[in-house]
Amino acid sequence: MDFTYQQNELKTQITYGETVASMMREKDLSNYQIIICGNQRYYDLYADKLAQFIPKSSRHDWFITTNNHYCNDMNHFEDFIFFLKRFSQQEKFLFIGIGNEGVMELTAFLHHVSNLTAELWLLPVSIRAFAQSLTFQRQIVLAGTIQPVMEIDEAPDGILFDHTMADQQSEGKMVDLLSLIRCGVISDHSFMQRLYSNYPTRQLLMQRSFSAFIEPMLGYYQENGKAIKQFGKNFELAFYRTENGHLLSNSMKNMFGLLLELCWNVYARGLHFNFKNFVIWLGQLGYPLTLPAPFSLGEYGQQVIALAQEDPLVALESVGIVGKLCVPTQKELIQTFENYQNLIEEIRGT
Repeated sequence: MDFTYQQNELKTQITYGETVASMMREKDLSNYQIIICGNQRYYDLYADKLAQFIPKSSRHDWFITTNNHYCNDMNHFEDFIFFLKRFSQQEKFLFIGIGNEGVMELTAFLHHVSNLTAELWLLPVSIRAFAQSLTFQRQIVLAGTIQPVMEIDEAPDGILFDHTMADQQSEGKMVDLLSLIRCGVISDHSFMQRLYSNYPTRQLLMQRSFSAFIEPMLGYYQENGKAIKQFGKNFELAFYRTENGHLLSNSMKNMFGLLLELCWNVYARGLHFNFKNFVIWLGQLGYPLTLPAPFSLGEYGQQVIALAQEDPLVALESVGIVGKLCVPTQKELIQTFENYQNLIEEIRGT
């Protein structure tokens, strides 16, 4: 299925509902120098499969990144630049990014700043990477703090999304569901209800496909892509800048970022939402709900405020309706964290 996707003046062609094999067979890959950027994991899984679609008139080379979510860092950026120096500028190039959200960012950024004449295709392998490919805001960050140091806007020539790749991942599906939840929080309360109805238990989450949610997701990102991407982001990034934040995996930082910003909206901003039932649902799905003990919420709150002063938080008028941008106060965050911890104790005691 093809979908013409647009944000502001930038647009791209999205193909989904097909396998990578069928999508690649439809493309003319003759006479290209193909540069494939991919995580080590997806190189191991798909290098041979992709090679069979490349005709003899073309050559292809891989730039392999780590499996880290934020492999769009300065180190990878510099290594990718040196990697590209080996190729003649006279050739016709095709950049292909296949992998996680960091690869989507890195490949698109390099395509934008490169002096090579090239097309750009993105092949996200998860809902989260697919969501990242839809924002068109590409960043290079510092490893460790994930501080953005460069940003450009870049739309690929095409996005090929094979949802069966995402459905095959087990733990990855839990992170993917968070991306869909963000769509509901920002754009559509009924979408949240559909997610709850379709995935009431961890077993069903692992068994059922996300394919039915791709089409509405495209509409939400066209309308509110920036707000969806930003929701929970400052709370997530603050973990990277707080002592003992390393005790949380990248995926857990992502989950708590969403959870705590929603909690702030409920307890500090008066959002009408059954937050307790929402947290209980996440617990039933297997998400960790307790922050590590040796973790300073005071220091963490200061980092959230510092980040929000640069990029304000999205305050919600209601679930599905975006309000004004805000910078939280220290008092609001103390109230948020206390209420969250009390809620977790209450849920454990029931």
